[in-house]
Amino acid sequence: MLERWRPYALWPARVWGTIVAVLMLLPQDSFPESKLLSYDKLAHLGVFFIFSILVLSGYQLQGKLESKETNYKKLSLTICLVFGAILEILQQWIPGRMADIYDLLANFLGALFGVIVFMIFIKNKLAFEKLIL
Repeated sequence: MLERWRPYALWPARVWGTIVAVLMLLPQDSFPESKLLSYDKLAHLGVFFIFSILVLSGYQLQGKLESKETNYKKLSLTICLVFGAILEILQQWIPGRMADIYDLLANFLGALFGVIVFMIFIKNKLAFEKLIL
């Protein structure tokens, strides 16, 4: 069954990343004013929390987390940090947007929390497949 998932294991992370990129690169005036959306740093934290969990889930479904050759926790954090940095840099050229080091920090902290939570679930041997599916 694990073999069947391999080609598609990282697709949820790719789709999520695409959605995040589109939303983060839209002009600021594309969003309606809302008190709920005013918690910008929490939104960044939550988005990258989910992103890191999706990346690690893909590696778990591929059976790669047990690999001694690559540290997939660090790789997941690196992917999230580089992706977040690229999006922050690109925001400089989007009307109404600006690059913000605190957004990048929130992105990284969200990814870090995602990795920590994910690893707690794995170490406690919870039913991983039931949580994801």
